[in-house]
Amino acid sequence: MKNASGLYNLTRNLGGAVGLAGLTTILNDRTDLHLARLHEAVTWSRPGVLETLDALTTRFQSYGSDAKAMALKQLMLLTHQQGVVMAFADVFFLLTLLFVGLAALAIIMKKPNQAAPAGGGH
Repeated sequence: MKNASGLYNLTRNLGGAVGLAGLTTILNDRTDLHLARLHEAVTWSRPGVLETLDALTTRFQSYGSDAKAMALKQLMLLTHQQGVVMAFADVFFLLTLLFVGLAALAIIMKKPNQAAPAGGGH
């Protein structure tokens, strides 16, 4: 019984570590994908981007003469934040699909046969 308990704990910890590493890899890849798409969309030719930059520049005027650089950096940080949020949404969607699939498998599983009662103590 002791050996089975140790083996169970080993597989549980190993499975958790591998699962976490897989989710982290997916999160990093999806973050890179969303950042690339957002950087393609946030260009100087977009009126919304220019309006946001102007509003941020106006807000940072009181901090000094480098308000344009501060506004550009803030826009970059907002873009990165949105990319990370989109990546987390993708990972949670993937986890939802995984758990729905596992729940469906649990519903169609057969009940195991009853084990024979143990013998008298000898």
